[in-house]
Amino acid sequence: MTKRRWTTLGFLFLYLVTILFVTPASANTKQKPIVLGYYSKDWYTDKDSYNSLAKNHANLDYIATFAARINSNGGLVVDFPPSEGIELAKSKGVKPLLVVHNIHNGMDTATAAAVLGNPQKRWQLAQNITSLVKKEGYAGVNIDLEAIPPKNRDDYSKFLWELKGLLQPGYLLTAAVPAKTSDQLNNSWSGGYDYREIGRACDYVMLMTYDEHWFGGKPGPIASLPWVQKVLDFAVSQMPSQKVILGLATYGYDWSAASTKSVKWNNVDSIIKNTGAQVRWDNKSSSPYFYYWTGTQKHEVWFENKYSLGIKLGFVNSYNLAGVGFWRMGFENDDFWQTINQKLR
Repeated sequence: MTKRRWTTLGFLFLYLVTILFVTPASANTKQKPIVLGYYSKDWYTDKDSYNSLAKNHANLDYIATFAARINSNGGLVVDFPPSEGIELAKSKGVKPLLVVHNIHNGMDTATAAAVLGNPQKRWQLAQNITSLVKKEGYAGVNIDLEAIPPKNRDDYSKFLWELKGLLQPGYLLTAAVPAKTSDQLNNSWSGGYDYREIGRACDYVMLMTYDEHWFGGKPGPIASLPWVQKVLDFAVSQMPSQKVILGLATYGYDWSAASTKSVKWNNVDSIIKNTGAQVRWDNKSSSPYFYYWTGTQKHEVWFENKYSLGIKLGFVNSYNLAGVGFWRMGFENDDFWQTINQKLR
């Protein structure tokens, strides 16, 4: 046998070994779904998210620190720096992301439009974000600009591409987008978001699949199962499913004729106990709810629990999603984390 023939057979043998023993293992290895928690510090003394991180860091891959608000010049305002959260996250192997938002006395649509619609301000914003990400040691950014006017749809996509260019290499670009079941270009809430283009530009896209019913509207499920499924059907038709992060709510709403208020997941049990309410289950939406009275005032509460959460988490595998993200850390309880572990980890 010639040396050349032996060498050829040797390479063939190694190739067959690779195909038989190496390739199938790697091909069948599916990445574990990621878990992202929104870390918010609403006041200097607010420790809810920090305490959640300290307790549950082993079950988190990312925290998105709700920290930087844009101004009309393309600058950033950091009201309550989450330095201690960033340090804790990094020490525990959790990657921190900088959330850039436009929430100031509600959704500041005017500021978002002013910056995105001006190429110079838009570029300045991208530069300021990149600088802050690198300065504070973030792993990347989560853009959470909400209620972008439909007229700025293309401007927002351009901004993401410009920011992506500045962040590469090595930094993650993610965006939180409103949930929608179709592309209604003139819709004042969702028309400004081009799912297809956003999916091309971003590493991950966080679908805000909650607030189907909200404090400004009629009572109903926070995220009914049929609605979430329709949102996912549309999303994965526009972008790779492996980039999609399913948004989860760790809160509900308490509606009454007098007012509507949010209810934290970890406070629901005490409300039920104190009012003697009976929890009911709506099969159509796969959501829990209950009624209670204060004097002559009727209250209707819709919320999420371990059962509604567990059903929704089934979508992660059935749609081959990247994982889940939730608003917000510190609102949840042990039931939330136990369900996450059972279904995803």
